[in-house]
Amino acid sequence: MKKTLCLTMMLAGVVSAAYAFDYETAVPLPGETILDEQMQTKVLQPVYAYALRVAAPECQSLSIIDTKLSKEKVDNSWQETWVVKACSKKAAIPINFTINEDSTTDFAIDPINVKVKDKVPGMVITK
Repeated sequence: MKKTLCLTMMLAGVVSAAYAFDYETAVPLPGETILDEQMQTKVLQPVYAYALRVAAPECQSLSIIDTKLSKEKVDNSWQETWVVKACSKKAAIPINFTINEDSTTDFAIDPINVKVKDKVPGMVITK
């Protein structure tokens, strides 16, 4: 009985922690991304996780505000920069994409070229 109660309380804590965050997950994303909507959805969570780590670890509200084609598609490889709004900060996260011979798409965040700005233009910070 105690084991079941403990497991139930632990699960409730994990579920409530997951719902404490407000991630925008609507696709299609704004901007110039050339990914299909299914692939956009797959890439969202890793990009948000990276944005949290580098830009605003305390932030609970994230959204993609722009996508840009940063390197044109050549030989089934290209780079896009996804701009994430994380509370009062903005992170520009470059992502390298490659379409494989089996038509799957691989992606990798380019950590060296990530840029973070302290304020998102036009935002008013209230405390």
